[in-house]
Formats: sequence, structure tokens, C-alpha cells
Amino acid sequence: MKMLHPDTPWIGNEEVAEDELVVATTRDELALLANSICEALEAVEEWEFDTRLGVLPDQARMLRDRINDVLRSAVRPE
Repeated sequence: MKMLHPDTPWIGNEEVAEDELVVATTRDELALLANSICEALEAVEEWEFDTRLGVLPDQARMLRDRINDVLRSAVRPE
């Protein structure tokens, strides 16, 4: 996951790897995703997490942490 800043023109393939997607989202939507991951980590037992969600709990934690890092580093509009 990486942040493509809106004030920099998107040049193309150099910013996006073959296995990546570009998604435009609001801060609130991204926070909802991070919070949903937290809820899933609390609600689903660790032994069945991979079966039900398709990733290991540690992978979900890493994604949640990366999303939170992006939210902390993103400049809030004034």
C-alpha cells in the first residue's frame, strides 16, 4: 500500500505495480475499513480467521496498521 498524492500528477505505470490497484477513497471510508478489520479480529476466533476471511490474523493486523499509517500521514483538507 502506498499513497499517491492528489497534488502530484499521476504519471502511470511507474507508481503502480502489476499486482496493485488504485482506489480513490475518502478518509472516512478508509477509517471504516481499518475499524472493520479491528472488529473482525475481535469477533472471529483465531483458529477460524483464515477460513472465514481468507487471510491470517497477522496479515489482517498488518493491513490495519498500514491503513492507520496512511491515515496519520495523509494531509487533512483545511
